[in-house]
Amino acid sequence: MSKIDAVTIVACCYRIPAQDMMARVQKLLGDRSATVTGWVVSALQKGVADLGQGWTALPSDNVDFDFSAYFAGAQAALDRGLGTGPVLFLNDTLFTDHAAQAHFQAIWRQLGLIADIELPAIAGKADPYTTVCLQNPWSGLGVYMTTFCFILNAPALPVLLELRSLAEQDGVTHANNIDSPEWGQQLPPAFRQFLKAALVYPRSPYLWYRLRGGSYSSAQLRSKARCIYFEHRLSGAIGRAGCLLPANAGPRWTLFLKFHETLFRLRKRLGLHAGPR
Repeated sequence: MSKIDAVTIVACCYRIPAQDMMARVQKLLGDRSATVTGWVVSALQKGVADLGQGWTALPSDNVDFDFSAYFAGAQAALDRGLGTGPVLFLNDTLFTDHAAQAHFQAIWRQLGLIADIELPAIAGKADPYTTVCLQNPWSGLGVYMTTFCFILNAPALPVLLELRSLAEQDGVTHANNIDSPEWGQQLPPAFRQFLKAALVYPRSPYLWYRLRGGSYSSAQLRSKARCIYFEHRLSGAIGRAGCLLPANAGPRWTLFLKFHETLFRLRKRLGLHAGPR
């Protein structure tokens, strides 16, 4: 396995303060020897701030929720001349909703390989399509990569930064509400229904879980729709042109992540998970 000397990290946070987010990521890194250049990107951040130890805090417009932060961090990395190596992206739900250490361990093992791959590549937890559209319409594959924690290699960074332009072409914009006929007109029809089943249709068993316990403005739902679109479009574009590297590949790592996710949820249900400070 090739040794990784340096890695760039983009950490999106909203519920966790920037300094605390940096500390949590550093704890995940532990004694791993790679030199880290990191950005913590948050809508709560008022300006650029040096956090020390190679980390910088950046503001985000939050127009596209987590992906606003990912875009800002990726562009900052490119502007710093760090676009030749792997970039690890994560958001604060890695800590609030998932078994962070287990997922980080599973994805970190892909770093050497993804740095060596010459085609666009993404590493992360792969989830199957189980309803409405049973494959990614852009790659034709039956899985997509989740984006609460993922790695892109250098050839994949331009794909990420093209997502907003692709959304405009597909009609997944802020100009129209999701339930309007004009919204998403250029999307593959089944995938358009996939998005509406998650965010529009009230009788859908696949409705976004947060809609069951609260109300969201039309603007927030448009942003959420774009985030879901970006996640699947990113996997589709990279899967068509390059490689997907599931962190949960094979029975060992599938069971490893399932076990730790189940344990995390049990501890959270019992009130044993502290959550964001």
